[in-house]
Amino acid sequence: MPIKQAIEELIDLANKIFEELEMTFEETNEIERQIIALLIRKFGYSPEQATAFAENLIQSTAPQKQDVMNAIIHRGIDGHRQYQHEDYEGLRHNITEVLITVQEDN
Repeated sequence: MPIKQAIEELIDLANKIFEELEMTFEETNEIERQIIALLIRKFGYSPEQATAFAENLIQSTAPQKQDVMNAIIHRGIDGHRQYQHEDYEGLRHNITEVLITVQEDN
């Protein structure tokens, strides 16, 4: 596929995703963009699935939200730091706590 065609397809995909989110690229931050890219490239989500999941994540970060997703997001931030510092015991504990939180919510 020629580069120009690939770029045009990528732009079309990005436009579709931001249209689904009902926001513009400029209204998102880097973390939100990375989440969408990760969901599509690494986890095989469709653009629609990635958009819906990212929107849920974005809404879960609101200060007034205290639900399971908010807890998971904060654990993920801690887990990333633990992974970067090779604190595997702390990371194991963190992941265990996420699983317990999710089970309690169901």
